[in-house]
Formats: sequence, structure tokens, C-alpha cells
Amino acid sequence: MSDRIAFQDAGRALRVGTGLALLSAALYGANVPAARIVSQAGMPGADLIAWRAVWFLPLLALLAFFARERLRLLPGELGPTLRLAFSASLTAIFYLSSVDHLPVPMAVVLFYMFPLFVILLASRIEGRRISQVQMGVFAVAFAGLVIAVGPSLAGLSLKGVALALGAAVSSAFMFVFAGRVGNAPLRNAFWSQTVMGPLAFLFAWVQGGPVNPSHAVEATLLPLVLAMGTYALAYVLQLVAAQKISADRAGLLFLFEPVTAIALAGLVLSEVLSLVQMAGVALILVALAAEIRLGARDR
Repeated sequence: MSDRIAFQDAGRALRVGTGLALLSAALYGANVPAARIVSQAGMPGADLIAWRAVWFLPLLALLAFFARERLRLLPGELGPTLRLAFSASLTAIFYLSSVDHLPVPMAVVLFYMFPLFVILLASRIEGRRISQVQMGVFAVAFAGLVIAVGPSLAGLSLKGVALALGAAVSSAFMFVFAGRVGNAPLRNAFWSQTVMGPLAFLFAWVQGGPVNPSHAVEATLLPLVLAMGTYALAYVLQLVAAQKISADRAGLLFLFEPVTAIALAGLVLSEVLSLVQMAGVALILVALAAEIRLGARDR
């Protein structure tokens, strides 16, 4: 009887975790087109992140208080947590800044090369050899990137491309550093936002900002609320889902994020990829899914 109850509880947790992960991925995907609309209304990505940190940071502190999670860093936690915070900050700032200069589908395609950079970075830092299968995955994904980006490469902003690739590289570092911090998601998120806010304000200041948020509110209130709110809600849901499903399953489910971002960009912004470019995106997603599944099997 107890075994049956445990089995039912495990099945329920799996279903709930899967649903939450998909919803989180969809919200993350919706965040990027919303940020693009806000950017076109006069609030660049770095400014958006800076103002978002102003309210998200105290919210995380409040959540940590109710969850009774310690925010103070012990001496041995300072270095790993700050490395994670800086890499997470650069990922967010570069990624949302890239949509100031690129259509959403192009920014998404370039950014989602980050799992392949994780392979290269982990092999370099941890001294592991890249397997032939991983080399094959990398080759397929790179071919997909060439197909997806190639037809419109001449018309793309080099600054936007550099920012999107910078976000991908920063994200690879973030994933490597994330495995070296304690299992304290609210504390890690709190310190990430603590670094991200000032860094985003500095990035915005270098570009002549930050802009007054009231200007964007007057022009695009709903997209601004969505750009800020979807990220915060997606992050909280991701934390809850991570407690209910395995990391490899979550990795597969979060491939729904780029699909959502590209689909919404087509519907809302009329930024549409050609059939050939969509085939390239499909190749990248297949390669990433294969890497996640093979990585889970190796573990």
C-alpha cells in the first residue's frame, strides 16, 4: 500500500514538475519578444534589467526570509557565488542587449549555441576529452547555425551578433560555475541580482542611459510589465520545477523556450524565419536534445 502511494506521489510530482518547467520555459521565451518591444519604445535591454533588479532583489530577500534560507555568504562561498553572479549578469545583459540590434529569432538562435560552449569550456577547465559523439553533436549544431543565420548574415548588426554570442559564452561559464555553488537557489539568485543591477546600470550609463522608466511606461506599459514579470515568474517556477524533476528532463523541456520566443516574435513582431532557416533551427534543437539525452545516459 505504501509503495503504491509513493509511486502515485512520484508520478504526481513528475507531472507537476513537467508542467511547471514547460510554463517556465514559455515565460522565458515570452520575455525576449517583450524586451524587444520595450527596446523599440526606447528602453534598451540593459536599462530594463537594471530597473527590474530594483524590485526583484527585495522580492528575493522576502522569499528567502519566508523560506528561511540564509542570504549571508560564508567565507568559502564568496568566490564561487560571485563568479556565478558575474557570469549570470553578463548573460542577461548581453542577451537582452542583443535584441536592441537583432530580430528576436536571430538573437535566440545565436544564444542557444551556449550548450555547445559548455562542452568546450567544461573539457578545458575539467580536463575532460571531448568525445566523438560530442564532436558530432557540435558539427550538426554548427551546420544548423550556418543554415539559420547564413541567409540574413549580411544584413545583421555585428554588434548584435557579438552581444548574442557574448551572452552564449557567458551562459556557458554560468553553467560551469553553477555546479560549484551550494544548493541554495534563492541565495544564489539574490546575489546574482545584487551584482546584476549595478552592472546593468553601468552598462546602460556607458550607452547614455539609463532611461527614465516612465517614458517606456507611457509608450508600452503592457510589454514592460511582461518583460519584467515573465522573467521573475519564470525563475520562481524554474526553482520549484527543479525540486520535482531531473536536470536532464528539465534540459529537454526548456528547449521549449527558443521555440516559444521564435513563435511569439513571428506573431507579435512579424519577425519570421524562412523555411530554410527554420530547418537550421530544427537541426540545432535536435543536436541540443541529443547532447542532453546522451549526457544524462553517461551520468
